[in-house]
Amino acid sequence: MEIAPEAFAHGIDIYEKGHRSPKWVYFLFQMMLSFSQNLAFQYIPLYNKKLGADEIQMGLMTSVQNVFSTAFSPFWGRVSDGRGRKLFLFTGSFIATASAGTLVIANNPNQVILSIAVNSFGLSMLIPAWQGALADYTEGSRRGGFMGRLIGVSYMYVTIALFIYAFVAPFINISEIEQYRLIMAISAINFFLMVLLSWIIIDIKNPNSDTPQIGNVFLPLKDPTYRQFLFVILFWWFWMSLAWSYFPTVIEVVIDASVSEVAWIAITGTIVQAISSYRLGGLIDRIGERKSILFGFITFTIVPLNFAFATEWWHLIPAQIIAGIGIGFGFTALQTYILEIAGSERAGNYQGTYNLLWGIVTFVGSFFGGWALQQLKELLGSLPLALTYALLAITAFRFFSNFIMFLYLPDPKSTLPEQ
Repeated sequence: MEIAPEAFAHGIDIYEKGHRSPKWVYFLFQMMLSFSQNLAFQYIPLYNKKLGADEIQMGLMTSVQNVFSTAFSPFWGRVSDGRGRKLFLFTGSFIATASAGTLVIANNPNQVILSIAVNSFGLSMLIPAWQGALADYTEGSRRGGFMGRLIGVSYMYVTIALFIYAFVAPFINISEIEQYRLIMAISAINFFLMVLLSWIIIDIKNPNSDTPQIGNVFLPLKDPTYRQFLFVILFWWFWMSLAWSYFPTVIEVVIDASVSEVAWIAITGTIVQAISSYRLGGLIDRIGERKSILFGFITFTIVPLNFAFATEWWHLIPAQIIAGIGIGFGFTALQTYILEIAGSERAGNYQGTYNLLWGIVTFVGSFFGGWALQQLKELLGSLPLALTYALLAITAFRFFSNFIMFLYLPDPKSTLPEQ
């Protein structure tokens, strides 16, 4: 697949041609990463619920996942900016592989939470380095179209993998919990392939150069555009994270979906994510990151409303379609937004600071959401009824946070050279 050769017509010629890895390496790495991250959102919460997690443990699992995946991100991002990306891609992928393997043998929610904590620590090293590698690769070019194609192809891989599994799972003569363990094993294999690919990726910047390690966690906060972006986007993420432990609870308790039905639910979302990322990526370059984020994120307002009244697995198809647009288009725009503000030299540092603050905010939101649901269940005497009321309230909160984003989200500073 050709990746818009004209996109590299400006600025990228300052690097020697031999210092850039082949495009297919970036695509394969993103495919493996997208599959493993999709698994974390779609299956691990349901796996944890099957092992007996209560509402507070579900909220705690999401909180631990968020905070451990982000707590050390500023440090790793800063070091990778100055020392190159390869070592951190390799080490982060290796830790994620090992911890994903332990999920296969987990027997209770506490073991799942511990495995998630270790896995997330590996991701805290991996994600900023990967974002920095993408920033290096696209320096001097328009990033929206490239990011859209990259993420679109990776979601298509996730879709095909889930599609195969949805057909095969009903014919596998193992228990439902063993079917979940099989998915955990497949995730570990994907992480292991990322370990191998990390050796192939070539740092565009010379790790032994005199390029300084850029600042610290507080340095990006001196950027007024970035600072305003953080205030607005983190306010939005808090209200988003309240419901994260509710969705798997609806699927497991209210709908009681099988593993293959969960796969079909996920497939609907990943198909839309793939199409919206691939087809709308170029639109980000035309209308700008700010408008793209606004258009993409408004879709998430409707998702909890759909979950509030779902009683069958296929009732969640509209939510998956709507969220697929938001994830495929809006999240691609968000990644591009941060890269545009930071530029190649500071991409790891800016991404790391964002990850840290995102982890803190969503830790609080997810844990509070789980605690609030527990209290509401005790008050009403019914978990399904408590879920309905909680999801309706979150719909209103999400609408308000999107309104705040519309008013106050700034335009990113352009890093593109004069055309």
